[in-house]
Amino acid sequence: MKIDYEWTVAKEGYIPILVSIFITWISTAFLGVSIFSLLFFILLLLVIYFFRDPDRILLDKNGLISPADGKIISVDLYKETEFLNKEMTRVCIFLSIFDCHINRAPTEVQIVETRYYPGAFFFANSSRCIENERFYIHMRDKNNEDIILILYAGFIARRIVPYIKSGDFLNKADRLGIIKFGSRVDIYVPNDYSCNFKEGDSVVAVESLLFEKDEK
Repeated sequence: MKIDYEWTVAKEGYIPILVSIFITWISTAFLGVSIFSLLFFILLLLVIYFFRDPDRILLDKNGLISPADGKIISVDLYKETEFLNKEMTRVCIFLSIFDCHINRAPTEVQIVETRYYPGAFFFANSSRCIENERFYIHMRDKNNEDIILILYAGFIARRIVPYIKSGDFLNKADRLGIIKFGSRVDIYVPNDYSCNFKEGDSVVAVESLLFEKDEK
């Protein structure tokens, strides 16, 4: 997990933070300084930290950056069936509640299509996570290559908030959206890209170079 020393709060966090402030104030007013008011204050700090929206340093490198903070739970070849129906290189990233949940564009792209599906709320690091609420993003880069991103809500997460729509053009590292609380992000890329990380490694959105194109 990267420690972000400078950040603002994403607008999606305003209401949860205000609710947490109110609960903390009520508990302190009625119970005084107690273990309960202290717990609510700690919860308030966690909610504020969760909704942080940091500026990240984009390194001047070729390749595809990580779209999310978190831990890699899978690197494999997998058939993408939502848009392209073909085998692609896939990386799955699990985001804990302590990771930043702002997702980023892995490179300069145009949004071809998005699809949203409601669903269940299994743990984001379980195999049944694919049944959860999810948001599919079909992107195409400047070389006309397809990239697929899937945002999954988790057990605690109850909402995916996209910032983009079909037809949008994004620069590398532009914000795509936010998943509220623990979640998972899958990225599918052409098979001539290789991943620079392995299962169990931690990655940082924007700052981790996730894929490089294989030299022919």
